This record gives sequence, structure tokens and C-alpha cells, in this order.
Amino acid sequence: MKLSDEMLALLRCPVTGGPLAPSQGTLQSAQGEHHYPLINGIPWLLPHARNSLLDWGAKLNHFRQVLQAEADSLAREAQRANPASQARLTKMAAAKRAFLETVTSLVAPIATARVAEKSLYDALRDRAPSTQNLLSYEANLYRDWIWGDAENRQNCELVLSQLGSHQPRRMLVLGAGSARLAHDLNTALSPELTVATDINPLLLLAADRVFSGEDFSLCEFPAQPRSQEHLAVNQHFRGLPAWPDNLQLAFADVARPAFAPGAFDLVVTPWLIDIQPYELSRFLTDLNQYLPVGGRWVNFGSLVFNQRRDAFCYTVEEVRNIASDCGFTLGEAAETEMPYLKSPHNAGYRMERVWSWRAEKTADVAAREAPQVLPGWALDTDKPIPAVRYFQDFARQHRVHSELAAEVDGKTSIQAIAGRLAKQNKLDRGEALELVRNFFIEIYRQNNPGA
Repeated sequence: MKLSDEMLALLRCPVTGGPLAPSQGTLQSAQGEHHYPLINGIPWLLPHARNSLLDWGAKLNHFRQVLQAEADSLAREAQRANPASQARLTKMAAAKRAFLETVTSLVAPIATARVAEKSLYDALRDRAPSTQNLLSYEANLYRDWIWGDAENRQNCELVLSQLGSHQPRRMLVLGAGSARLAHDLNTALSPELTVATDINPLLLLAADRVFSGEDFSLCEFPAQPRSQEHLAVNQHFRGLPAWPDNLQLAFADVARPAFAPGAFDLVVTPWLIDIQPYELSRFLTDLNQYLPVGGRWVNFGSLVFNQRRDAFCYTVEEVRNIASDCGFTLGEAAETEMPYLKSPHNAGYRMERVWSWRAEKTADVAAREAPQVLPGWALDTDKPIPAVRYFQDFARQHRVHSELAAEVDGKTSIQAIAGRLAKQNKLDRGEALELVRNFFIEIYRQNNPGA
């Protein structure tokens, strides 16, 4: 992707809010304290860019370890399987290896972290963002660019029906995934600029390949394959004849605006507000920053909020009131029944009743202080880690796990291990026996899924 002058003029540092300027293949803030790389020409606008790149690099490396282990396990199973199952297992092993190779190629530009053993990644892999990993929403790739014409058309028509006669000059699609909806809306509306953002590098880098006119293949693994033929389906993605001149991509966090305030007169949020990690009023306050007064926000998708607290799982009536407090006036909300990820290779699919609405921004709302997900000692690795209680509790719990596992020497029984545990911790011997027995059974089951 070539970063356009219009796009560059709109970009802002997600930490300072100041403008960004090109510098030796990166974008940097005015004082030069923050640098944001260009990945295949796509700006990486996540705060603390180096840390987030290392996060995703670690995710990729862990994914590679896991997929390789899965493929090797399937190959071993095939060697001792009956003839009826042997073909299926052999096919799956080969498909997993091909899938691994293609995904690695797609995401290679962010593969900056070193490879460690799988067991180390299992123990120490990052857990942020908690709602995203490399293959989150992978199925959307196939829906967007292979078999989902009916769904894609319905999604686009749903947004257009909410827009009415509004003709945007600058449009932003937040949580755009692999950018099919952004492409279709861009084609239908022909704004001066369309920007599609997402946090997941696999999805945007796949879109980059398609928009760049490059063909590639990726294996689809349906969750409920209709038959052996549908176990692993090699899907061929065809590149577009030309990259639309007015369509730009960006890696960005919806809750950390990386654009000038009021830069867009239309923001579209497809299947987003329920899965983003923040309480809705906080998210809508951030959304307010993207639009000028009079700008439009079009939303569609589920309202099954991905929140741990029931208090934050809002009904559509509550959404209207919260939006009003955040500077938006919602029009009539429509409810539409539609299929979701209806793959022709899958025996099942979901029917969703989704909400859609158009809202107008009627007031500016002051931006909240940028949420700091990571503490200072995690960002500046020279700082000491504070000796807080939860680290001590974690250390004690895992020390016990490690000590129990270390007791396994091929000679010692559960009874003997439980006896020592009971004596060391002043436990009832019967309780210790049950705890130790359950501990080892759980490890066994994790490593023998069919048991």
C-alpha cells in the first residue's frame, strides 16, 4: 500500500495526539519520541508500537509451534489408524502444514520475536489483547473473499439503508477485519477517502495481498465439516485488478484514536461494539473523537456484549441513553435476521438477529485520558516489578504445581506424593490425596484428548 498524502495529513500519534511525519521508513511524532513502522506501507498505529509488534510476533511464533505439533500428532495417529481413518488424518496433517506455511508468509512482516520452545510459549505467551489472537475471526477471511457474496451483499445493503441519502466525504470502518465491507462501501459511495482499521495483522495483511492484486491459497477448516471432502478445503484468493486509489488501511486500536479529531464524517462499526473490551460509554467517548458535530455513525451487529460484568451488558434501550450521554442522537434501530459465516462446507451456521442504526453526533465530548493497559514497569523493562500480593499468590500456586510435577520419576505413587504434600502443608491426608490425584488426571487429560 502507498500511504496517500491525504491519509498522512489525518494521522496522529495515539499517545500524544500530535501529527506524524515520515522518517526513514517510519512515522514519528513531532518530538521524535514515538515511532510507528510501516508494514507493507500500512501504518502500525498501536501505542508502544515496538511492544505490540513483539506481542504479535510472539503470537505468530507460538502459533507456528502449535500448528507444527498438531500436524506431527496427526501424522503419527495416521500411521496406527485403521484404513478408513488413515486418509482423513493424512489429509489433515498435510493441510495443517500448508496452512502453517501460508499464514507464516502472510504475517512475515511482523515476525520480529525469536522462536522459543512450545512449552515456554505455553507458559509465558502474552495475554493481551485478551480478545484477540492470530486466528481470531480467521473464518471471516473466507466469508469476505471466497464464498460469502450473499452475506457481504446483505451487510453492505444494511449500512447503505441506514445512510439514506447521506454522501460521506471521508469514511472510516473500525474493526474492518479483512476489509471486504470497507471495499464494498467504498465502491458504492465513492468518497474522497475510505480508511479501514483493525488490530489483527493476519486479516489486514491478507486484505493487503488481495488489494495488491496478488493471488494466494489458504486452507479452510470448517468447524462442522459436511463430509471428508470438506475437512480441509484449499481456498484460492484472487487479487483485485487494481488497488482503489481512495482506500487506505491502518493497524489501529479503536479505543486509541490515531487520527485528527473530527477527521471523518462517517464512521461504520460492523460487529464491533459488543466485542471491543471497554465499557460502552468509554468506547463511545472515543468514537465521538473521530467525527465532527453533524457527522454520522452507522452500526450493525450483535448486542451480546463481551463483558465480564452483567451490569455492562446493555439492551438496545440502554445503548440509546448511553449514546446520548456521549454526544450521539440515535435514529430508529432496526432488527434484521441474517446468516453469519454460512460456509458451504460447514454442516451448521448461525442465524443472527442483528441491530443496526444511524446516529448523528450532536455534541463534542471531551476525550478521556488514554487507557493505560500495561503498567510502567512492563513498558520500561529497567524498572523494578512491585512486590504486590497477586504475584506472590501466583508464585506460590505455580511453585506447588512445579513441585508436584517434579515428583514424577517413574517410581513414586500418588499416595506417596500426597503424603508428603499433606505433611508439608498440614493438610488432611484424604483431601491431599484427592487434590493430587485430580492434578495429575487433569495433566493426563490435557495431553490425551481422547481419554
